Amino acid sequence: MPDTATSSSNAPAPGKGRLTHRGAARRQQILDEACVRFLQDGYAGVSVDEIVKQVGGSKTNVYRQFGGKQGLFLAVVQTLSAQFLRDLDQIDLRDQPPEQGLKILAHALLSILLQEQHLAFQRLIVAEAARFPEMGRTWLESGPQQSRRIIARYLQSQQTQGRIRPTDPLRAALFFHDMITFNPVHLAMLGMGYGPSELNRFIEDAVNAFLQGHQTRP
Repeated sequence: MPDTATSSSNAPAPGKGRLTHRGAARRQQILDEACVRFLQDGYAGVSVDEIVKQVGGSKTNVYRQFGGKQGLFLAVVQTLSAQFLRDLDQIDLRDQPPEQGLKILAHALLSILLQEQHLAFQRLIVAEAARFPEMGRTWLESGPQQSRRIIARYLQSQQTQGRIRPTDPLRAALFFHDMITFNPVHLAMLGMGYGPSELNRFIEDAVNAFLQGHQTRP
């Protein structure tokens, strides 16, 4: 019988015990295969049976570790979100003034979000959010909200140095994040993305507009 959107009531609950090295490796294999399958075929087009057939092991093991297909999908959303943001989180901007630092963040973030794999991920999120609200909340927290925190961390450092007006750094980061990501990402999802020179100009304009409201004046 194909998997449904919710786990079977008779399925074992997700295991919370400590994984062995072999168990952790098998869990990663399952996640890697699930990431590929969900991005390629969407939620409805994937079954736990197919994943188990590809990576080996048993369906019981998937239910024990993830609670079923829905739990596996949530783990995929968290895993992909973390992978996409890993490089952004490692950028060292401590010595960069606001104009340069924000441009670096904007270019780095958009280089991630405009990748074909991320666009496929975004389409998957949009397609499933209405019938799978928990997935939407998971994606929001592990994806956009996390990238906003990274920007907020930089803004807070600039506030400490007196370069940015004191304000709620996370709220300011939300405005900057959404200003630089919304149009480029949605156009790219429609196959109508910016060219390189257009994107550079867009980022420059967005940074200048943001700093007009947040940068301190001599």
